[in-house]
Amino acid sequence: MKISYIVIDMKNIEEFMANARIPARLACINRDNWPVVLSLWYIKENGKIYFATQETAKVVEYLKNNSKCSVEIATEQPPYKGVRIQGNARIDKEKGEEILKKLFERYNVKTDSKLYEYLMRNIEKEVAIELTIEKTFTWDFTERMEEAINTQRSEC
Repeated sequence: MKISYIVIDMKNIEEFMANARIPARLACINRDNWPVVLSLWYIKENGKIYFATQETAKVVEYLKNNSKCSVEIATEQPPYKGVRIQGNARIDKEKGEEILKKLFERYNVKTDSKLYEYLMRNIEKEVAIELTIEKTFTWDFTERMEEAINTQRSEC
């Protein structure tokens, strides 16, 4: 059985990534040369993807050791669609606070919440992960799955 992917055009990729309020799954290689996948909030700006984390996070160490990584942003409910990206990551100590605050806005984090307080506690140690995109792969199974599933079309 041949599986075909329906490629989402660039306008729809940008729209999907801008509207999806789901974390990205970032894959990188740890110091023992094993793949590691973790979920992080993301924002896409100026053709790059940004994440924020503490400078002591293991992912920072891994990406400093090997900057090649992959990201998946995909729906978890049918009809399945998403984007996979391969790229190179760079750690930016200067943009950590700025990116974290943009992520709060993007993911609707209330400034009077315990989550906000917790994440702001060590803001001076926050770093940005800047991903330069090398390759993009997309899929959208909406049409193929439409008659097979008993659910309304889901929008991200």
